[in-house]
Amino acid sequence: MSGSVIDKETSCGCLSDSADGASDPCCDCKTKMALTYEEEAILKKLRGIKTVVRPLVETLRSIELKRFDRTGSDAASVEGEWIRLSKELDELRTAWNEWEKKLEAAIERKLILLGHREPQA
Repeated sequence: MSGSVIDKETSCGCLSDSADGASDPCCDCKTKMALTYEEEAILKKLRGIKTVVRPLVETLRSIELKRFDRTGSDAASVEGEWIRLSKELDELRTAWNEWEKKLEAAIERKLILLGHREPQA
């Protein structure tokens, strides 16, 4: 009983096959998740942070091996670059955590407005 139950009376009748072979209602028939403008803005910020972090992490990985190679003459500059990038990554992690908390608060406010949660006194 892994397939979803579809009410043929209310469904539009169009079904799409999912990866596991079960038929699901089309996009128009599915319940849609509505985001508030606040949630959309926060998610945009989080995506922005992620686009900055990915190349930063790749750069850190590429200089990781050079960092411990003491035979090169540029060992000090590599170490300095690694420290600078690590600090930048830490700042981005902090920003990510702050925006994540804002997203959780925005979702909580939405659920309270929709009547799914009781406001805290």
